[in-house]
Amino acid sequence: MNIDTFGVYVRAELDHWGNEFALHRDCEYLGHQSKNLLAVLIEHQGEMPGRVQGFKPLETDMRAQKIEDIVAHIARTNVDMAVVLRAYFCGMGRKKVERWETCNLLLANMKARVMTQRAYLEMARRGEDRVRGLLEGGIMKSAA
Repeated sequence: MNIDTFGVYVRAELDHWGNEFALHRDCEYLGHQSKNLLAVLIEHQGEMPGRVQGFKPLETDMRAQKIEDIVAHIARTNVDMAVVLRAYFCGMGRKKVERWETCNLLLANMKARVMTQRAYLEMARRGEDRVRGLLEGGIMKSAA
C-alpha cells in the first residue's frame, strides 16, 4: 500500500497559502497614512523632520509566496482555474457553499461566466493537480 505523501504536502502548502493570502485579510495591511504634512509640522513645532522613511513593504512567507507565484502562473493561461483556487483555499466559510459563492462573485466581477457547484469542485480538484504538477516538475524553482 503506497501513501501519497507528496499529495499531502501539496494540500498542506495550498492550505498554508490560503491562510497567508486569505481574502478576508485583503485590506488589513494597507499602509494608509495616519498623519498628513500639517500634523507632522505641528508635532515637530514647525520644523520639518529628516528624510521620510516610508512604509515597510509587505512581508510574505516564502512557502506561501511560492504557491502564489504558481497560481499567478496558472492565471496567465487559465484565469478561471486561478480564481477557483483562490476562492477555494483563500476564502472564508464552507468550501461547497460560501467559497463557491465567493468564486462566482470573483468571476462576475471579471465579467466571466459563473459556474455550477459541480464545475467549481471539479475545477478546484484539477487546479490542485496542476499545482502539484508544477511543484513536481520544478517549473517554479526560479520563484523559490
